[in-house]
Amino acid sequence: MIEPEEKTGDAPRDVEGPGDAKDIASKPTATVETRVERSRVTTTPKPRRATRMVVIVVAVVAVAATALVLWLFTRERGGAGRVVTAPRTVTLEQANADGAAATAPGEPTLTVSPDAATRAGIKVEAVGEQLAPESAQQAATGVVQANAYRSTPVVSLVGGRVLEVRAEVGQSVGRGQAVAVVFSDELAAAQSRYLSARAELEEHEKHHRRTTELVEIGAASREELEQATTMMKKAESEVASERQRLLLFGLTPQRVDALRSTAQVNSEVSLPAPVSGTVISRAVNAGEVVEANKELLRVADLSSVWVVAQVYEKDLALVRVGVGASVTSDAYPGRVFRGRVTFVDPQIEQATRTAQVRVELANPNQALKLGMFVNVAFGATGAAEATAPTVLASAVQNVGGQTVVFLATTDPNTYRMRSVRLGAQAGERYPVLEGLTVGDRVVTQGSFMLRAEWLKLHPEGAR
Repeated sequence: MIEPEEKTGDAPRDVEGPGDAKDIASKPTATVETRVERSRVTTTPKPRRATRMVVIVVAVVAVAATALVLWLFTRERGGAGRVVTAPRTVTLEQANADGAAATAPGEPTLTVSPDAATRAGIKVEAVGEQLAPESAQQAATGVVQANAYRSTPVVSLVGGRVLEVRAEVGQSVGRGQAVAVVFSDELAAAQSRYLSARAELEEHEKHHRRTTELVEIGAASREELEQATTMMKKAESEVASERQRLLLFGLTPQRVDALRSTAQVNSEVSLPAPVSGTVISRAVNAGEVVEANKELLRVADLSSVWVVAQVYEKDLALVRVGVGASVTSDAYPGRVFRGRVTFVDPQIEQATRTAQVRVELANPNQALKLGMFVNVAFGATGAAEATAPTVLASAVQNVGGQTVVFLATTDPNTYRMRSVRLGAQAGERYPVLEGLTVGDRVVTQGSFMLRAEWLKLHPEGAR
C-alpha cells in the first residue's frame, strides 16, 4: 500500500514546475533564502537608473525653457539695435582721434567747432508730443472760435461821425485805451443840458439860503422854506442825471467836473477798450456816420478759446460736459492743446445728423488762430491727456546699427548721442517708444553732419 507523501512545507512562490520543486526540496532552506535575496539585490538598480535619467532630462528642458523666456523678455525690453558704445567726449579738432579717450558714465558726446556748426546749419528743436492711442476714444474735426465769455464789443452810446479809429484787427489793446473817436452833436447837447442844470441848481441853492435866513427872523413861513428845499433837491437830481448821462457817453468824471461854461463843451468822445485783449473785428472806418449803440470794434481775450466740433449722433455717447479733449493742428505738428468739453448742443442738426460740441482750452501765445481747422480727440476725464513723444525724421540717424539722435547740451556746440526706439513713421515724424521725453532738445537740422563727424572719429561705428 502506497502511503501519501508527507508535506513538510510550502514551496517558494517564485518556483514553478515539478523539477524545480524537487531541486528546492533537496537543498537546505537557508540556501533558498540566500538565492532569493541575491536575486532581489541584483534586479533593483535598473528602475532607479531610469528614474534618474528622466529627472535629468526634465531639469535640462526646464532650464532651457527658462533661458529662452528670459532671452525673449530681454530682447523685447531692450528694443532693436545694439547698446551704445562706451561714452566718451571727443573734439573734432583733436589730432589723435583713435578712440582711446577715457570713458565716463553717461552718454557719448561730440563737440564741434563753431565754424563746423555754422556750415552744417544746425537747428535744435524740442521733442514734441502726439496723442497716445488710448487717449483718442473718439475724434472729430472742429473750428477755433473766440471765447464768447471773454469777448466784448466797443459800442458808441451816441450817434455821430467817426473821426478816428485807433486800433487795427489783430492789435493788442489795454483796458481803457482809446480805440476810436466820435464827433457827436448829441454829446454837445447833453453837455449843454448839464450846464443848464448846474446853473439852475445854483439858483435854487441861493433861494434856499435866503429863505432859511428869512425864516429865522420871521419874515418867511416854514412852508416857503419847505418849498425852496423841494426845488433845490429836484435841481440836484437833475444835475446828477445829466452828469451820469455824460459819463455813459464816454466822458471821464474829471472832464465832467471841470465843465463850467459852454466854451468848454467838446463834441468829441473817445471810446475806450472795455477789456484788455486783441481786436478781432472792426466794423467802421473814419468818416462813417454811426448810430447810437452800434458796435464799432470787438476786443477778445484770446488766452482762452473755444473749439466747436461737429460730432455725429452715433458718437455722442462718449462725449459729455467735463470730458477731456485734446486738440491737434497740422500747423503745429508734435504739439497737443488740452481742454475740457463745456457744452453739448441738445439739438441734432437734421441735415448732417451732428451736434455741436464746444471745447474750452488755454491758448498760450495765441498759437491757435480764429477760424483754424483742428482735430479733436475726446476721452474719459484725464484720458485725453495721455500723449507720447514724437521726433522729426530729420533728427534720426543710424550709427553702428543703432537708431540715434543728437541732443543739445549746456555747452556750446556740444551734443550727446542717444540711442532711441521708435515706432512706425507717420508723415515727417516718428513716435518715440523709448529714449526721449517731451521737451528734450534734439538736433533736427544738421544731424547728418554730426553723424559723419562721429564716424570719422569712430570708424568702427560704420560697421
